[in-house]
Amino acid sequence: MADKKPPLSKLADQYQTYPTAQAAAVAALRGIGTMKVESAGGILYNKEQNVYAPTGAVPQDDDSHFAVSVGMPKGWQLHSTYHTHPSGDKSTMFSDGDINTAKQLNAPSYILSQDDNKIRMFDPNSSKVQKLNAFGRYNFSYGSTVDETPPKADTAAAPAAPVSPAAPTASAPPPAPATTTPVTGDKITMKDFADRHRAKTTKYKHRVVHIRCK
Repeated sequence: MADKKPPLSKLADQYQTYPTAQAAAVAALRGIGTMKVESAGGILYNKEQNVYAPTGAVPQDDDSHFAVSVGMPKGWQLHSTYHTHPSGDKSTMFSDGDINTAKQLNAPSYILSQDDNKIRMFDPNSSKVQKLNAFGRYNFSYGSTVDETPPKADTAAAPAAPVSPAAPTASAPPPAPATTTPVTGDKITMKDFADRHRAKTTKYKHRVVHIRCK
């Protein structure tokens, strides 16, 4: 049976940007409303702006294989992928397919497990890979647990200069709105994609990933 490509995961018309890929992955995974089916997307990086943005999570038709189709506007490149793991005996592990995808793309993979509600990251260049059985037929990895703790305020900062009692105290400004950037709709050619990812085709081995340009 021919492989069926998953629905396209793309940036929203108004999308949030983040200073790190991990922050973008956490926001995307925590924003998924249901864990009953596997949902997936990509984390894109814009070198000129030095920001990261997650594409929208889309449900997967086949829970036995990881697949994702990611739209990449011009100026963006794929940095990593993310997806959920519904409840199961291997929910907290990166599967053989997850590992193959990360290695083929040379891109980290983030997962959110329903069983323990933790986010994990697999780095194809440093994460430990183990064999599932004595015959070594299947690889798996626990990756590393992502620390989602918000950064603490700097308590060692110098004290503020004293304010004259006669001077009125200015009220604090309202918080800045979330950074959003409109999608321009620029196109990226297949040659650009192949040069960027050193790939001759957008269809990878093992039925694990489909990367598609907008």
